Amino acid sequence: MTFPVVGLVVATVLLVWFLYSRRKSNKNKNLKALPGPTGLPIIGNLLQIGKNPNEQFCKWAKQYGDIYQAKICQNLMVVVSNPKLCKEIFSTDPAFAGRPQFGEFGIYEDEFLGIINSEGDLWEVHRRFLLRQLRDFGFGKSAMETKIIEELNEVLGKFKAQEGKPITKLRETLRLALVNSLWTILANQRFDQDDPQLLKLALNTSDTFNELLEDGALILFMPWVKYLIPEKSGYNAIRGVLEENKTFFAKVVAEHKRDLQEDNLRDFIDVYLAEVRKANEDANSHFHGTKAERQLVATLFDLFLAGSDTTATTLSWTMLLLSKFPETQKKLQQEVDEITGSSRKVSVDDRPNMPYMNALLEEILRFSTIVPDGVAHRSMSDREFHGYHIPKGAIIQPNLYYIHFDPKIWGDPENFRPERFLSADGTKFKKNENMQAFQVGRRQCVGETLARDTLFLYITNIFQQFSTELDASSKDHDLKVEVGFIRAPTDYSVIMKDRLNK
Repeated sequence: MTFPVVGLVVATVLLVWFLYSRRKSNKNKNLKALPGPTGLPIIGNLLQIGKNPNEQFCKWAKQYGDIYQAKICQNLMVVVSNPKLCKEIFSTDPAFAGRPQFGEFGIYEDEFLGIINSEGDLWEVHRRFLLRQLRDFGFGKSAMETKIIEELNEVLGKFKAQEGKPITKLRETLRLALVNSLWTILANQRFDQDDPQLLKLALNTSDTFNELLEDGALILFMPWVKYLIPEKSGYNAIRGVLEENKTFFAKVVAEHKRDLQEDNLRDFIDVYLAEVRKANEDANSHFHGTKAERQLVATLFDLFLAGSDTTATTLSWTMLLLSKFPETQKKLQQEVDEITGSSRKVSVDDRPNMPYMNALLEEILRFSTIVPDGVAHRSMSDREFHGYHIPKGAIIQPNLYYIHFDPKIWGDPENFRPERFLSADGTKFKKNENMQAFQVGRRQCVGETLARDTLFLYITNIFQQFSTELDASSKDHDLKVEVGFIRAPTDYSVIMKDRLNK
């Protein structure tokens, strides 16, 4: 190709790009730019974020209002700190239902698979399929409650064996018990609650992500550092723990594939693999080929991690809060005693008759806000929202902690007070539309029903049998939290005393 021809091609490309950019600019010129903090060239507001990003996001919300932007390196973040705006932006427009594309954090690097990290048709098809199959296998039904109670009985036995002695690290104690009821539906097997290999895998995964945040999470926003300092950036640690998880869940899928009998589908994995076989000749199906199998592995990882860590953390907060506030604990036990006494265990069917417990659970979810920044969304195309321009690729983040601790909404948010969710006479549970513990909109947590049922059954039945108090070493626990992606309380010890078998 001669030089004049090359020049003509380059000039044409530049002209097309210029016209497109101008047209795009004209289209958005009547839209307001979001307010937000001034940043530095290249890195934007990175240095202002620190090790606890949500703390800074809350300060900016007070300064810039309900919706503002921050620039973290090349990532534009739109932070929404108002519950009504969250509901609107995440419910109305499918373009806001994308996910940030952090390729290093996928179980398959640079593939956005599973239920948490996928988007578009792949996500919608698999979310519908997952919910339908989970319901068919007992999700939200009495069979599921039976599985939860089976695991709970083993936990109660452990507490009884340690009665009168300081119990520490409750998250670790509860983690596998909590995921087991879901895992029996997914894979038709249960784990030993003390399985050292699996506990180590779960703990390593959680710790690695938390350590990454403590070190500034550079790789999230500057992924190219993995090529320069793979060890110091946390890249090697993240990929190492994700590869361990991939190996574990891929082995489970391979075993199911080997033993698959289409006339005897035992669990979710079997049903999914049967769907993959059905789509063997349809290259356009989201259940076609090896990518579908990778999607299955990623989904199992998402459900295992979310199903164990979040609920275990919420229960850890519960034990701390009810031990620190014994009057609240007594009110719960009084309601439990009125409903069941010691004649039987509390059932999900008792929930409508337990307003105090329902209020208590909402207040625990509000006060703990274990995912303070929510799970971020991504704008999949240029959009307008309330007169503001939201560009394609913008990361949209709900500021859940700010929403759950906004004095304009809650009055005294720093006080742990379940009564805020009760009627004036204390006899009726009152929902509050500003609660968004499981987020809202198209990507609301698929496990909310299971999480709520599990928390209800664990809290009521633990405190039916036991009273708890803080060990002497934890009497002055100030409700401080660990730095991490999950907002967990710092270490504490409790003493359990059996109320039923003294």
